[in-house]
Amino acid sequence: MTISIDQIKTEVQNAPSLYGRPIAVLHQAVTPPSLNGAVKPSNPFGYRDSSADIANALAQAGCDVLTPALSPRPDVDADWTYPDTFEGIAAAISDGAEILWANTSLFDEHPMAEFASQNGLYVVGQPLDIVEKFEDKDVCQAAIEAIGVPVPVQALVNVEIGPAKGQIQKAVSQNGLTFPVIVKPVRGRGSAGVKVVDSVEAAAEHIESHVGPKFGSKFLIEEYLAGRELAVTVMPPGTYETADGVRNEATHWTLPAIERTGHHGGVMPFSGVVPIQSNSKPAGDDDQLREFGKHAVKVAQFLNATAPIRIDCREGADGVIKAIDINMKPSMTGPGRPGREQMINLSAMSAGEIGWSYTEMLAAIAGNAAPIQEIAASALRGQAVPVAA
Repeated sequence: MTISIDQIKTEVQNAPSLYGRPIAVLHQAVTPPSLNGAVKPSNPFGYRDSSADIANALAQAGCDVLTPALSPRPDVDADWTYPDTFEGIAAAISDGAEILWANTSLFDEHPMAEFASQNGLYVVGQPLDIVEKFEDKDVCQAAIEAIGVPVPVQALVNVEIGPAKGQIQKAVSQNGLTFPVIVKPVRGRGSAGVKVVDSVEAAAEHIESHVGPKFGSKFLIEEYLAGRELAVTVMPPGTYETADGVRNEATHWTLPAIERTGHHGGVMPFSGVVPIQSNSKPAGDDDQLREFGKHAVKVAQFLNATAPIRIDCREGADGVIKAIDINMKPSMTGPGRPGREQMINLSAMSAGEIGWSYTEMLAAIAGNAAPIQEIAASALRGQAVPVAA
């Protein structure tokens, strides 16, 4: 079904550029593979909740939103979005989608690659091969450190090659790490599997208790930075409507930073449990933030980000802000449906600082979706790619 609203009570910035361009939102139904011994856990809800938030908000703004249900109910997630399987993507395209919002975990052989030759199709998402390579936090940190981005000291622990305890002892000694340290999976999602520990024994116990199909066998121990934690959203190049006029951004650009507080054991809790309004606020502006903003843009340029990324960072004792995590698919939960009033996400909170509502941010993102050939370029470099009828 195509949902459109003939009368819009309030002008929604960025939405008019989407009129006449049918949009379908994809949720996660494909399980991410194990890659070199590391696994990114599937979202327990398949991102259906945030996917429905996106679809509903854009529909309320008058955009042509395609849904698998004839009359989607605001409180039923499944009514609003298509699965990210080959069949689900094919169905969305068959229904007329020109823009696919890939609110899911992507990787090089994701079914999206099967549609790489589809002309006139645009995607909100990152290049498949870039996501696969750089969602590995060990690989990503080494790469961005090499281009001059400040990062914490970090060491890899791979239980496939030996007991965790011995590797941790060696890493602490060789890298000059002092406790407490952060332990996290190489391909983790959010705060899942992340813990602050105060000894070699505690680090080893945490790692060994999390080895398995959910996270794989690779973990990182990382310098714990006790300063303020921040979230910086970086937008891709494009044309954006704001209250101050149209912005034509030739390169990546940042939204205002958000400061995070209310850590549990040194780690931010999952936003589905603790709403970010209760532990996050605009960070303001200072020399350190401006400097890190330049680094954030450098990261997005290096990754060739074709959709927003969110960089989580923390400040060290020396005042230097360091990147601790690169989120290729930032959370996009938001208000608008029953029971979702407190579900604003960090990027939308940032967007509010330039005058955008949640819906206006979504419209800005969708309006600057990338051609699928940019998203699935790795597939096009191989043999001819079949296109579903």
